Amino acid sequence: MTIRLYQAQDLAAVVRLSAACARAEADFVLNPMWETEEEFHAEFERHAIQPHEHLLVKDAGEGEVLGLSGFLRPYGAHAAGMFCPIVERGERGRGLGGELLRAGLDHGLRNLGLELTTAGIGTRNRAGYSLLTAHGFRSVRQHFLMRCDAKPADGRAPLAKLELAPAQPDDVPVIHEIYESCGFQHRTPEEMQTVFSDGRHAHTVARHEGALVAFTELETHWPKRNWVAFVGVRKELRDRGVGSSLVSWAVAQQFELGAESALLMLSPANRTAVRAYEKVGFRRVRLFDVLEKVL
Repeated sequence: MTIRLYQAQDLAAVVRLSAACARAEADFVLNPMWETEEEFHAEFERHAIQPHEHLLVKDAGEGEVLGLSGFLRPYGAHAAGMFCPIVERGERGRGLGGELLRAGLDHGLRNLGLELTTAGIGTRNRAGYSLLTAHGFRSVRQHFLMRCDAKPADGRAPLAKLELAPAQPDDVPVIHEIYESCGFQHRTPEEMQTVFSDGRHAHTVARHEGALVAFTELETHWPKRNWVAFVGVRKELRDRGVGSSLVSWAVAQQFELGAESALLMLSPANRTAVRAYEKVGFRRVRLFDVLEKVL
């Protein structure tokens, strides 16, 4: 058996492994999380990287894939999310996960130039958690993975004269202003414009008395399963239902375009937001730990 870089003929096997792990409570890892071959391709395309450079597989011979590990990162970045080692159920307990983890970390350091990696793993996946911490990962935070599987119902606007609509190109500077005021990871105006126009995101806005006061950014690279990436509201209108109302509207629009579910990540400590998203129709499906390691 060998550990080697991914090849095109491995596609069906790695997607099947990923889908099985994403659905299992005790085996859950946040990455990989592909449920279809289309999602696999879209994941790498949106980061402008190649799977045969970032994904490793455990080959039993004649192309039989027993497990995988690797990294997902924006092109050229020195920090990456890790595809946690996942192994075929019948092959567990033989040390394959450890082999894949060590090979992945070595590949990231030597061949990809990575300096920092993070991993997300379900709190019930005790074996996976132990494996990561034994190799130097440390827990830094927890998140809920929340999922909405039905089109949100139309709700009453929380404020009079609040209008919800798809964002327009002229809205980008104000969206960027609100984005930066919320303390999200810094983006330049040019980066915000790129995200707005790249075809893999959907932006919606709320206007109150004609002024743009809130936005949502959805990742739509997986058309059937959108991610709620960012929700920003002007400070003076926060905690008044504007954000959740806009999320509900934005997700409903995507369902009308063919989406079948929506996903988001949220800190358990943010109880107000958890309750707000539950009212929209999201439910908590996993609690997972985020761990990181300096390479």
